[in-house]
Amino acid sequence: MATSGSKPFTTSLTGDTFRCPICLEEVRSPKYLSSHHTFCGSCIQTYISSTAKSHESEGLKTIDCPVCRKLISAPRKDISDEEWASSLPQNKLIVSIWLNPKNNENKLCNFCERSEKNVPAKHWCKACMEIICDECKAFHNRVPSLQKHKIVKMADRSISENEFEVEEFCLEHDGKLIDAFCHLHQKLCCCICLVRHHRLCPNVKAIADIGVETEQHDVQSIILSFSELEKCIENMQEQNKTKIVDLTLMKQEICTNAEKAVQEMKTLIDDAHAGWIKAFEQTHADSVGNLETASDELRRFSTTVLETKILLQSMLKSGSPKQLFITKQNQLARIVDHINRMTSLDIWNFPDQYTKPDCNFLKQLLNEKKFEEVMLSKTPSGTIQAILQTVPKVIGKDIIKKKHENSQKDWMKINLKFVSGITLSAFVYYGLFIHDTKIILPFKNPSSLKLFDISDCRGKCIHTEVCPSAPYGLCHSRENESLDEIYVSFLNSVVVYWIDIENGAKFTKLQTVHLNEPMISITCGLATIFSANNDKVFICSRDFNVEHSATLKNTLSEVPFISSSWKSDYHCFSNNNHVVVADRNNTTIFQNNKVKGNIRGLTFDLHDNILACTRTSKLKQIRCGKRKSRDIELDGIRDSYNVVLHPTGEKIMVFDYHDKCCVYQVL
Repeated sequence: MATSGSKPFTTSLTGDTFRCPICLEEVRSPKYLSSHHTFCGSCIQTYISSTAKSHESEGLKTIDCPVCRKLISAPRKDISDEEWASSLPQNKLIVSIWLNPKNNENKLCNFCERSEKNVPAKHWCKACMEIICDECKAFHNRVPSLQKHKIVKMADRSISENEFEVEEFCLEHDGKLIDAFCHLHQKLCCCICLVRHHRLCPNVKAIADIGVETEQHDVQSIILSFSELEKCIENMQEQNKTKIVDLTLMKQEICTNAEKAVQEMKTLIDDAHAGWIKAFEQTHADSVGNLETASDELRRFSTTVLETKILLQSMLKSGSPKQLFITKQNQLARIVDHINRMTSLDIWNFPDQYTKPDCNFLKQLLNEKKFEEVMLSKTPSGTIQAILQTVPKVIGKDIIKKKHENSQKDWMKINLKFVSGITLSAFVYYGLFIHDTKIILPFKNPSSLKLFDISDCRGKCIHTEVCPSAPYGLCHSRENESLDEIYVSFLNSVVVYWIDIENGAKFTKLQTVHLNEPMISITCGLATIFSANNDKVFICSRDFNVEHSATLKNTLSEVPFISSSWKSDYHCFSNNNHVVVADRNNTTIFQNNKVKGNIRGLTFDLHDNILACTRTSKLKQIRCGKRKSRDIELDGIRDSYNVVLHPTGEKIMVFDYHDKCCVYQVL
């Protein structure tokens, strides 16, 4: 797919080549998607033309990233496939490395090459990102629109390497350069980002002040970790191949033995045997398919890791400290994003072995009129665990690992063990975990946010943050997989707080968002904000602009309750005493009106089942999409009113209508 007239990118640091994941050749005319994966310009255009499909609700064309399957939307509704591909940004990082003056001896002018002329290149135009000859430089001087382009001599070794450095622009604010980094949010910032979102953040540094030696050592450690991760993935792929062979051999042996027994009593068991084979073939197909799907996901993740490693190696050798730091942060964010998508897949419990059925078919047929079914046992593959053991060395996100470990439980069989109880001086509707042993509760009178320590069986208040008005709902921001940053609703505004519990429970107000609609209960989804007041349910963008709304009939409760999923962009709420699950487009996914009792607060567990309070001493657990439900006993609760799940799934907080809050360990 790559055209022969465009330049490939390679790095000589290790002999690795940055290859297009589509054509598997050296990447040419590099273009990248919002997933930060890079492809040949011609390859991604062909891919868009062959796979783009229109989204029914929004009317936008969408594709799945060929590497990580992230959903990518077209920039506008009426765009053609060719215009979409052409509008994709050029990967200037790759181009700048290829254009580095140290690597550009005997290069030809890019402009002249397009006219099939071979003219030695003498200069580099920083704006055009092209190497050019003397004549093309003179042409720049004659054309008014080109006269402001900065052009430097390639042969001038006294020029600072910064002259050849790519200027990284902010993705949110067009034309603004990235020049700072917020350590609290782990975000690269331009000047507008700093003013709007990070003005009050306690640890913001200019990228120009980043230490060279520190970054080089950090990136070297990251590259080493990724090398270990590559070997880990390779070993797991080999184990998967071996397991497929073993399962196939076992299947062949079982089928052979079964066939021998069948032939001895063919007349009686032909029909039963055919049905048995069909079921077993499906079981085997599912088993192998599961392993092949996991292998495919590992291959895609390996591509992400390899791309990251190559870029970091190249930057370590040729990039400036600024470019090295920016590249590191961008690539680590991409690794986290890919791991989150892999973790959400329910494919990591691998088939292990088949149980051999009893071949005494005649007796079975006489008694049961069917064969004994082939059973398949499964064991956890350890794939995600292996990745998470390596990746935290780079990204340091322990919350991701804990959430994955707890998602392995069968949540329809969990039990709750009482950990701590808090007697409240006033009625409280909402709460939030901000640490394994710390929770925060909003109080109306006096208006305050109170921090409680739940490390003992009797929780105690350790800090009170006075508020200018009554706080209502609160939730985690989900911006950086951290429990320290929270949103608090004050009815007509939302305040973003950063809470430093390590240094005396210090509350820092980061941002205030003024609302167009009053919002009481709020919750943050994977890509959207969900909120509600006593009349409406809202689906909002990250800046709380309302995208969808629906009428809420909240006749049973003083306040509304709403919760977002931990693995999908669903939200659930109680409407007219019905449990409703909807997606980000306000489409109802599931509705249950069979729950007995008065439904109040509710939340998703890590498997998207719903835990609901019904003004009893029990939690009602409802399997999402089905009518199956069960009750979970609550030690210490008489009148359950709201329930909150810890982001890692290890604890649950339940409010009692009688001024009490209890915390439970999930077993």
